[in-house]
Parts: sequence; structure tokens; C-alpha cells
Amino acid sequence: MIAEPTVNVFGYPAPVWQRFRAPRHAGRLPADAIGVVEAQAGSAAARTMLRLQLAPGTGQARFQAYGCPVTIAVGEWLAEQIERRPFVEWSRIEASEIREVLEIPEDKLHCALMGEDSLRALAQQIPPSDVSKTS
Repeated sequence: MIAEPTVNVFGYPAPVWQRFRAPRHAGRLPADAIGVVEAQAGSAAARTMLRLQLAPGTGQARFQAYGCPVTIAVGEWLAEQIERRPFVEWSRIEASEIREVLEIPEDKLHCALMGEDSLRALAQQIPPSDVSKTS
């Protein structure tokens, strides 16, 4: 049995640790959900991957991530933003905002960049007719 990490021994920033410890949007949307769009980005060299999913009709978002706690926190935060903000706002989120909000240090900047890449790819997958359904 794997114990749940309770102590932040590596000193991750509080916003990262909070989302890593208790992600609410982790996983996949139901297979029968209509019109689900998804996109992913990653780095083979860094052994990281972030996949975002959105059901435009319901506004539900989910993420799957492979990587460090920062990668998971980025996925959680982006899924939160997709559900809370209108398309015109969340589709413009940049790595600098992700980094600032989650207090991501320089050595983990690639996680924020991967988040921006995933988000841009997801926005491109949404048909124009569904953009109003994501607001």
C-alpha cells in the first residue's frame, strides 16, 4: 500500500502542494459524454505529459498528467480555469500566469510551458459552434 504524501518534504510552493495533494479534476470525462475534445502536450526528455479534456456542452474539464507534483498542479489549475472562465479568457492563459499563480520556480518552468501548450492545443480543438457553450 502506498502512503499518501502528507508532508511537503521537497518544499513545493503551497499552491502546488495543495493541488497535488487533492486534485478535484484528475481523470477522464465519461466515455459517453457528448462532444468531448482533448489535447495534450509533453516532453519525452523530461518524461512529462499533460492531457486536458473539455465537454463544451456541460463545461466540465478533466486532466491527466504524468510527471512531478508541479505538472499535476498545473493540470488541476488549468481544469479549474477552464470550468470557471469563459473561453475567450482561459484560451489566452500564458505560462507566465500559470507560473505566477502557482509560484512555480525557475527550474520547473517547463511545467508551465507544457500547460500553456496543452491549453492552446485544446482551444484549437473546439469547433467555433461550441465556443459559446464553453463560456
